Parts: sequence; structure tokens; C-alpha cells
Amino acid sequence: MNPLALISVIVPCYNQEDYIDECLESVYNQTYTHWECIIINDGSTDESEKIIKKWVALDSRFIYHKQNNVGLSSTRNKGLEIAKGKYIQFLDGDDTLSLQKFEKQIQLFTDTIDIIICDYFPVDNDTGSFRKDRYLTPFPDVLNYKKDVVTRWEKNLSIPCHCVLFKSSLIYTKPHIFFDITLPNHEDWLFWVQLFYKSKQITFSHEAYAHYRIRKDSMCTDVNAMNQGFVIAAEKVLDFFMAENDKEFMNYAHQKLKEVKNKYDRYTSNPAQILNTDSHNPLSWRSSSFFSSARKMISLLTPPVLWHTWQWLKNARNNSPHK
Repeated sequence: MNPLALISVIVPCYNQEDYIDECLESVYNQTYTHWECIIINDGSTDESEKIIKKWVALDSRFIYHKQNNVGLSSTRNKGLEIAKGKYIQFLDGDDTLSLQKFEKQIQLFTDTIDIIICDYFPVDNDTGSFRKDRYLTPFPDVLNYKKDVVTRWEKNLSIPCHCVLFKSSLIYTKPHIFFDITLPNHEDWLFWVQLFYKSKQITFSHEAYAHYRIRKDSMCTDVNAMNQGFVIAAEKVLDFFMAENDKEFMNYAHQKLKEVKNKYDRYTSNPAQILNTDSHNPLSWRSSSFFSSARKMISLLTPPVLWHTWQWLKNARNNSPHK
């Protein structure tokens, strides 16, 4: 490993004036200093640009690109096009990194280790507390990780983008790996499936070097759209392995597609059941975000009947067989 190898940090930003300053500060303060930070302003209409330009003026390692709004996947792809580093680090504009992340992870690369994954801390934006309900392990089985990222995704595995540091050479294997701009969501999963499949080995740094901000306004509340997107992404995962002519992984992808379709079918036939039982769903009655939001809405209204409605919600939650 070259101790002076360049790390390219790719930061998409859309209307994140409240968070982008802290995000870029966490890059600026890294103890490993040989990095470039590519900030792509995806058509922000708030004060994000003003804040970004402050950092660009402070340090030439910050590189600024402004474009019309095209969405997250296209924005990350633009960053990949600009990046010159040996290693790639994704970082969303509302998240942050621990100051030693680059230094600690870059030491773990070898000729055969292509990807390093660290742990993450899902932090509630309002309270600063750890959100256990929004955590799934980012660590697949080190010997079966290529299979795990297909079969275990969103069951007991999830890898936020800023947990990963990887060799940029991986995306230039044939076919080149970029984010699929046609996907409405789950584009990160398809990207990881392809990237991990092309890699030789991965390893872990178990410290929580990635801080994942949980915001009420960033939680997806359209469960139907998320499930539909998951189905489309699973179909594309299958297409990828068919193109690779890998029968073993085609079978894994078939199983995953069947699982995701079954979940979607259950939701469309009985959405209340899915919402009630899935504690990682922000609309679930088991989800603290749903229950808190319901209480706040009702508290804004004063007639006695609304108080009884609140009591009914509370009792229904406490008496739920899935609680």
C-alpha cells in the first residue's frame, strides 16, 4: 500500500444547508491528508453553495461541481467520472466521518484486499442518540460476502455508502460499474452487488467510523414505492448475473427476487400487516418515529375525542401481538 495514495471523496449535495458544513469539516479534519473531496451541487436552491464555496476557498483539495438537478445516482456517477484517486469514499452531504477513518482503513489494503468496511453509528438528528431500530450489521461473512450482499440485503445486512472505502480500479472492470440512473431507489444495493462480485477479497475495521444521520424528513414514507424499487433492483441483480453467466449467483438472485416480490405482494394485499410488523419501517406501529409523529399530530388538536383517539392508538400499539 502506497502511504501517499490519493483518496477521492464524493459528496453529492441537494439542499443540505443545515448539514453540509459539518460533513465537509469531517473530511477536512481527517488525520490522513492525501485526499480530494469532490462536491457535486445537484441544483440546490438553498444556501448550500455558499457554504461549499467557503471550504473550496479554504483548501484546494475541495473540488466543486455545480449542475442542474438530475438525482442522486447521476450525481454520484459524475463524482466517479471526476475522481482521480486510487481509492473511493462516498459521503452523503448530511453524514459525517470520524477523523481517523481514512488513516485506519487505508492501512488494511493489500494486493488482494479491495474493499474495507467499517461499522456505523445511526444517530437521531433531534436527540443525538443511537437509533437501534435503524441499524443492521454492515458486515457480511468474510468468506461468503459476495453471496451475502445478494441474499441477506435488508434482512440482516445493510451497508451505508460511507462505511466503505474501495479501490477505484474495481469500477473500471468490464463492464464498468456505475449507479443505475433508472432505479427509483435501491441503487446502492445494485452497485454493491456488482462491486463486491468483482473484488478479490474484503476485510473489516469494526470501529464505527461512519456517522449516519437519521432525519425525519429523509425517511422514506412511501413504502409501496420502496418495495416496487426493490423488485426492480432485484430484477437488475438477476440480469447482471445472467450477463456474467454465473449459474450459482443466478440462483441466489432468483431466490432474492422471489423473496422481494413476495414481500411486495404481501404489502399490496395487506399493507397494515407489513407496517405493523416491520420495525425498520418508519411507518410501522413498532417504529418510534411513527408513534412519535402520531402523538405530535394529535397533540396539536384539542377536542376530547382526539384525546380518546390518542389513547386508542397507544392501547392498540401496546396490545399488538407483534409488539
